[in-house]
Amino acid sequence: MKDISEILTIGLPFCVFKVVTGSHLGSPILIGLGILDTAINLGNLLTLILRNRRYLPVCTLTGITEWMLRKRTLESGKRMDLGNSIDMALALILVAGMVGFGRIGSLPADHILAWNVAVVLNVLGAGLSRLNHSVRQLNT
Repeated sequence: MKDISEILTIGLPFCVFKVVTGSHLGSPILIGLGILDTAINLGNLLTLILRNRRYLPVCTLTGITEWMLRKRTLESGKRMDLGNSIDMALALILVAGMVGFGRIGSLPADHILAWNVAVVLNVLGAGLSRLNHSVRQLNT
């Protein structure tokens, strides 16, 4: 259930941030990255529901990082963590830039709706994840 929650509150919202910001800035790279990540997240969601495991990397940047560093002595978990961290940094930089430069109000209505839903899911996911972690710590 944790993996499904991560897809719904982190993976898919990050896709929205990339596609919406990419559309706003006219960046086909961000749009493409967001679309690829959406396909990956939906694929992983499906395999988690049907097979109870992911078959794809968490996102495009994680896959690229894994591939680029595959010949290094870093263990796979560290390569994946680096890729996930790069993706998170990118998504949060995009959010910070859009908010900080006051660009949200200039988005089309459908993009604002998608952006707002993504922000709500992402913030709730972060808060509930942190609360869940703290409650589990009470039992140890």
